Amino acid sequence: MQRHIFTIALSFCVLALLPALMSAKALRHDSTTTQNPPDERMDARIGIFLGGNLNRPRVDFREIPGLEGNKTSFTEGIGFGPHAGFIGELPIFPWLHLDARASIFQQYQTLRSEPEIIPVGSLDGNADVGRFQRVLEARLATAGLQLFLGISPVQNLNIFLGARGDLFFEKRYSQVESLLEPNYGRFADGLPSEQFRKRNPQSGVLPSVRALGVANLSIALMGGIGYELPVNAAQSLTIAPEIFVSRGLTNVIAAQDVTGRDIVWQIDNLHASLAFRWYPARAARFNAEAYQLKKLQTLEKEIAQERKKIQTELQELRTSGISVKLAEVKAVLQDGKQTITNPTLRVEEFRASKQQQLLPCIFFNENSSVIPGRYKRLTANERLNFRVESLEKAKPLEIYYTILNIIGKRMESNPAAVIFLTGCNSNIGTEQGNQRLSEQRAQAVSDYLQDVWKIPSKRIVVQKRDLPEKPSQTSSTLNTDDAQAENRRVDMSSTTPEIFAPVILETVQLTVNPPTLVLGLSIIAGSGLKQWSLEISSFEGREERILHSFVGGNTYPQQYTWNLDADQRNIPSVPGSMDIHLDMTDVDNRDAESPIVSVPVEVIKYADKKRTKAPDKRINTYLLGFFENDPQTDALLQRLKAQLTPQASVALDSYSGAAQMQAFTQKLGVQNIRSTFSKEAQDRTLNLLKFDTTVPEGRFHNRAVRVEVQEAVQ
Repeated sequence: MQRHIFTIALSFCVLALLPALMSAKALRHDSTTTQNPPDERMDARIGIFLGGNLNRPRVDFREIPGLEGNKTSFTEGIGFGPHAGFIGELPIFPWLHLDARASIFQQYQTLRSEPEIIPVGSLDGNADVGRFQRVLEARLATAGLQLFLGISPVQNLNIFLGARGDLFFEKRYSQVESLLEPNYGRFADGLPSEQFRKRNPQSGVLPSVRALGVANLSIALMGGIGYELPVNAAQSLTIAPEIFVSRGLTNVIAAQDVTGRDIVWQIDNLHASLAFRWYPARAARFNAEAYQLKKLQTLEKEIAQERKKIQTELQELRTSGISVKLAEVKAVLQDGKQTITNPTLRVEEFRASKQQQLLPCIFFNENSSVIPGRYKRLTANERLNFRVESLEKAKPLEIYYTILNIIGKRMESNPAAVIFLTGCNSNIGTEQGNQRLSEQRAQAVSDYLQDVWKIPSKRIVVQKRDLPEKPSQTSSTLNTDDAQAENRRVDMSSTTPEIFAPVILETVQLTVNPPTLVLGLSIIAGSGLKQWSLEISSFEGREERILHSFVGGNTYPQQYTWNLDADQRNIPSVPGSMDIHLDMTDVDNRDAESPIVSVPVEVIKYADKKRTKAPDKRINTYLLGFFENDPQTDALLQRLKAQLTPQASVALDSYSGAAQMQAFTQKLGVQNIRSTFSKEAQDRTLNLLKFDTTVPEGRFHNRAVRVEVQEAVQ
């Protein structure tokens, strides 16, 4: 093996020297021919890279050769590890170069077998069934060579296609059997240090495997992308974030186990790294004086343009004193990039429903058992008129804040239902171990249900504990204070599913295209601006309806943006026009207003589409997934999946990242997952719709996933 490693290292050194030789030749050429400067894309470069890799093994084998007695196969696994190496790149054309890399990869992997079922005895003498699973921890390390063709469609963007060949220099493993069920079970021959729930520990070195006649050779196809960012004036040093994927072609261990069964243990990788490149030729060509001169010339040009602009504005002030106007009205289309001037808004009505999973928690302030004022509470008389259907146009957090009344209404309609209230605390500081406070919090919720909704005390079970059963923990996205705030709560549950079933509301949803207006503002105040205001309105019948308004101070933006799609309540619902008013007041209390600008509005009603039998669709939205591994969420997803038709179009949105969305996508099993917006427009819309992160319930709702299903209807 040492001979193979030496051969790979020597080959890379030769390839790494080629860019340096090309750079020296280019420098000699530049010294004699300066009239035609070389193309910088033809500069050779060397460098280093380092990063981390996510390892996704493809496995299907029962045991490591030499071990016996295993019945079920390893079928799943995952792992992480670091990697690093050296880079040498030799240009072929300005858009194409050869990339050679020597690298070391550390790959930690955890493989799990399919659970095995065995008969066991129980403490009461009855027969029971146990489930155990084998867990194999592998520590793999390779050293090798990567060869790529690098394609640069635009400068600094690199697309890599190639392969990797590595030799394993570390192949260690450890294996143990773990009891999964029953939770009270123990192995008769188990390990005392593991409470007898683990047994048969095994460890050692994985056997060698030969590929292309070479022992422990690993081969993989690779592809990736990276973008170089210069970090110095000469652009001779760059840093590039890079992402690669690789597909393993060879096995980690022998091709067959002791039973003659084919072994599959191949590794796919996702690599994320930072690459640092050095361009010797660029460093030698760089002229610091010429660079500074160019910067000064650019700065002088900018100063001249700014001076001209100031002189123009001063001239306007001298002639008019104060003025205000809408310079232009533009709209951003749904792709988030294209804009149109003087748009016409097209509003369309669709039948819709929204299902929102209830977050079964009431959050409290630190060291307090008083229900916070943001929760909607009623008097005993007001509850008689409370209807869940009245929340048709409410936003998700507004629906959540009525949770005490939703639960009270459902308990009233289900006289046999019992509710469990478990008070919790943050178990830190003054709240540490204070289960009395936990009980008081649960009792506060119980008192409201009894006093307002007249729920008998025998139907309410008050419990107490320190941390919740599913506590929030400090993480990379959640600080310690936020985690503590999320644990100061009352968890609610019921054996009657209807009590905490999702809220289902039938409604009418409006879509507007274009979804975003951009208003150009021009305000001149000779003595200084005191205040400005913007108002957008429309006439509905004989009454004027204010759709949007904003009041500013002594500064104003040159462009003001209104996202109508994120403001469903204020989308115009009748045809005609929207009128835009802009006015200002200067520090001398002189007023000015701009001419009214009207934006035409077209409205397509649901009733009109039904009457003319025009094509239509129904939009159903679902908000779910506050907790990981939540049975209620999984049950709702299964019901949703069962209702999907082949023609349905499904979209997912979430603030919690791609991992949770991917998990929901897999559970739904739908291929045509879409996004209504481009990435830029989606990011902008999600930011506008993002829930309040200063309160625990807002952060929980931000972790949820919004599923939108569109179905064509006649």
